[in-house]
Amino acid sequence: MPKRKKCSCYSQRQNRWLEPSVLLLLMDQPCHGYEIMARLPELGFSQTPVDAGAVYRILRHLEENGFVISTWDVSGSGPARRQYTITDDGRNHLLLWADVLEQRRQAIEAFLNRMHGKFAEFVDEIHRT
Repeated sequence: MPKRKKCSCYSQRQNRWLEPSVLLLLMDQPCHGYEIMARLPELGFSQTPVDAGAVYRILRHLEENGFVISTWDVSGSGPARRQYTITDDGRNHLLLWADVLEQRRQAIEAFLNRMHGKFAEFVDEIHRT
């Protein structure tokens, strides 16, 4: 059996999950940017470290669209940091994402069922020969 090459699909387009992931994490509690980055892996979409620049671009986009607000957190001994909080519009936007993701889940499930069927046919054919 030929050796399979490592699939680049694990590293491709992971940023597509950033917007709903950030909003979901902010549903738990307000967070700083680095805290969001530290918590993103718990959602399971990325096996590699998330690009900080991409996270901050998403946060800026979300804030420009009124989905999050930020305030300066001056507590603690270090420099002031932005703390992000989801807004009601952000919660509604996350609900829209949930609808889209559910549609994608159904499409992926149909794709996998078809693919598994094709592989079952392939395996049966190999065993017959």
